[in-house]
Amino acid sequence: MINKYLFFFSAIWLGLGSAQAQNRYYFPSYTGGFDATIPTPEQFLGYPVGSHYTRYDRIVDYLKELDRLSDKVSFKVIGKTYEERPQVIAFFTSVENQKKLESLRTEHLQLIDPKAAAPDYKKLPVVVHLAYTVHGNENSSSEAALLTAYYLTASTAPETALWLQNAVISLDPAENPDGRDRAVQWFNQHKSFPPVTDPLDREHNELWPGGRFNHYLNDLNRDWLPLAHIESRNRMAFHRDWYPNVMIDFHEMGTSSTYYFEPSKPYSTENDLIPRATYDVLNVHLARYFAKALDNLGSLYWTKEQFDNLSPIYGSTYPDFTGGVGVTFEVGSSRGLAQEGSNGIVTFPFTIRNHLATGLAAVKGAVEEKELYLKHLRDFYASALIDAQKFPTKAYVFGSSTDENLTNRFLETLLLHKIKVYDLPQNVTVDAKKFDKGRAFVVPTNQPEYRLVHSIFEEVTAFHDSVFYDVTGWSLVHGYGLPYAKLKDVALVKGEPIGTRQTVAGQILNGPSNYAYVLNWSDFHASKALSLLQQADVQTKVAMRPFSVETGGRSGSGPQMTNDSRIQDFSYGSIVVPVAGQKLSPDSLYALIGRVSRQAGVPFVGVPTGLNAKGIDLGSNNIRMLKKPEVAMLVGQGVNPSEAGEVWFLLSDQLNLPLTKIDINSLSRVDWTRYNTVVLVGGQYNSLDKTMVGKLKSWVENGGTLITTKNASEWAIRQGLVKENLLASVVPSRADTVKTAGAAKPTDQTKMVSPDRVSPDRVSPDRVSPDRVSPDRVDFANISLREGPRAVAGSIYTADLDLTNPIGFGFSDRKIFIFRNGTTFLKPSSSPYSTVVKYTASPYVSGFVSTENKKKISNSAAVVVSTEGQGRVVLFADNPNFRSYWHGTSRLFLNAILFGQHLSVPTPPVSSDEN
Repeated sequence: MINKYLFFFSAIWLGLGSAQAQNRYYFPSYTGGFDATIPTPEQFLGYPVGSHYTRYDRIVDYLKELDRLSDKVSFKVIGKTYEERPQVIAFFTSVENQKKLESLRTEHLQLIDPKAAAPDYKKLPVVVHLAYTVHGNENSSSEAALLTAYYLTASTAPETALWLQNAVISLDPAENPDGRDRAVQWFNQHKSFPPVTDPLDREHNELWPGGRFNHYLNDLNRDWLPLAHIESRNRMAFHRDWYPNVMIDFHEMGTSSTYYFEPSKPYSTENDLIPRATYDVLNVHLARYFAKALDNLGSLYWTKEQFDNLSPIYGSTYPDFTGGVGVTFEVGSSRGLAQEGSNGIVTFPFTIRNHLATGLAAVKGAVEEKELYLKHLRDFYASALIDAQKFPTKAYVFGSSTDENLTNRFLETLLLHKIKVYDLPQNVTVDAKKFDKGRAFVVPTNQPEYRLVHSIFEEVTAFHDSVFYDVTGWSLVHGYGLPYAKLKDVALVKGEPIGTRQTVAGQILNGPSNYAYVLNWSDFHASKALSLLQQADVQTKVAMRPFSVETGGRSGSGPQMTNDSRIQDFSYGSIVVPVAGQKLSPDSLYALIGRVSRQAGVPFVGVPTGLNAKGIDLGSNNIRMLKKPEVAMLVGQGVNPSEAGEVWFLLSDQLNLPLTKIDINSLSRVDWTRYNTVVLVGGQYNSLDKTMVGKLKSWVENGGTLITTKNASEWAIRQGLVKENLLASVVPSRADTVKTAGAAKPTDQTKMVSPDRVSPDRVSPDRVSPDRVSPDRVDFANISLREGPRAVAGSIYTADLDLTNPIGFGFSDRKIFIFRNGTTFLKPSSSPYSTVVKYTASPYVSGFVSTENKKKISNSAAVVVSTEGQGRVVLFADNPNFRSYWHGTSRLFLNAILFGQHLSVPTPPVSSDEN
């Protein structure tokens, strides 16, 4: 069979290939004809599919051409990427359906309304969405998209006509266009004639960062719930326009793997909020079609072993939370034109053909049982209301009275997910937390999107397994770090749901000033305003102590609002902009601050005097000048691309701050004096020799701020850049190896089996119970059960924050939530001044963690500041910017960037008993 694929390649490269030969290879079982007026991809592109990686713009052009030539195709642009590439969708359905596509969409949406009457399912088409290449270097699927589009348009077979009559098939040729083109350039640049199959060839080994990620190096397949990036928000708007009944998410895996499709691992990596029919009926039904398609090709495949459906962060799992069935496809990748693997030589056409076959099989399966999938969508939302009525929490209230912008960001995300949110009708106090009318909102659980509401607000503390593919704690409300509370009734749910998020209007309170303007640091967008002022070369200062000013209530719009003076409090970190000493005139400064205020959506206060009503005065030495951050970050081979991208995105999106990304291989050319802040995210820095480490240490001692996260913090400690210590690593105890419930069926749909409560009789019969194995031995089949708990599987914890430290400026509550998915354990500093954030004694909130790791995290340090000479090193044990939605801790990172220059702490005196 391998020789057959190589012969096919040879025919292509020798010019012996033809459209007919391509069709025979890619559609080997097809006996029908093709419409000759529709060009094959090869005819349109000028080369056979599989002989070259196709640029995204050419894929888009082909879909446009199909739209021009055929009344069975329509084309839509749903947005743009950061690199200005269009995000597009092509719709394939019968000519009759195309003429009434909008009315079909409207009728389909009736299925998500539990109050609507049941339709005649025979008259409704099933909606199938084929989503390709969310990981940009998993390229075979976009090539398969070309052939799928051609087949659906040109096939003259009666079966294809039946599909188009009974389905609306939407096709996204590349969910990550920017990453795809980055990878396409690499593979095309390094391919050979004939192909080099050696896995060590440069073609098969992309250099950092690779094409997997989007422009900002974010994994878009993990962004379905957070919606942090523009591609995801555009995609979500489309998803909510159509609510696909079946959605296929195409991927690639290692060259030595075969082909994976769902069903996933029963119970253990599935979410108990989802009706069992999704997994046991719909998924299993489709799997038979996938198996038959691959059987016909003689392609090997597997199911039920690795990939999970646990959280709605994935493109293959989010549809399960909106009444459809999402399916992951993974094909063993050639990562180039051809590569050797344990199963022989894997060719690019071979991987394309597998994805083509299963994609068409998905359409076939959905059409032949369309009533099953249409009825499931309606039943899904009806059952959501039933499940919600059983759930003890009846509503959630959330919102910060001092951080309106972050509250509104969270509100916007909920609305994008079509979650019903209501204005808080009155001021309330719940669980000792105050929520103010106009600045807080209420989310009832008794609504069709109950399952997403639960996922966003609730902790997950019980699991069926201890081996996971990704995160196990994903609740957005903890990530945002906003005050929230659970309600036992719906008394606060009043009025109509909110339609759109209101933009926060910035203004200058108290009108123009000839003395100073003050900005409270409690709003998340205050950092944006400060950075914009610094980019405009405005002198700014930060208050290291609280103070209160007397204001007259005059608005920036001019007229006096009230004659009554009032006192306004400003806490740690408030920004002071003096009028004197600026390069701008007072009038120009006032105009600039007004523009910045409106752009950032935060209020400034004009003050007429430096004599404050309470606290320090504006001329105090505790109000210190700020230097504009000049930030560099090391990138390149060994550095975690996602973590680097999260920093890049944060500084660009939040601060409008240019970040210098320095490749590790270019360090010998660096003039360190140009930068006052350097960031090292998680990764390996062993390539930095002693000379380079010495230069970095000297730069810190001369006044620089070094910020490290995760294992970069470990590296800094081991290199002697700081005089701090690590805690010893954790080896799972024998008890941790018993934390697997195997495939045992849950007794409560809303609860998973706690790893700490698994009894020996719940161990799967195909596994040897650890109770029957001596402590110094583990059966081979149970290796993953023992090794799995070594990791901290993306879980959530509480920590105590020093609000008076510059890193804690702007926070109002010492208790913060921290996400961690690594095993960097920092020992609290020997200096009483240096441990800025410390995990609480009982920190666990949500997600999986072994008993031993939980003990290790308890009372360990989360953030440590170490003064070194005139500079300082800020050590984060975790990634504070995780996936660009952990705003509750990303503001710690922003504070380190903006206020790092004032982070020096005294060296503690040596006690008498140490002399």
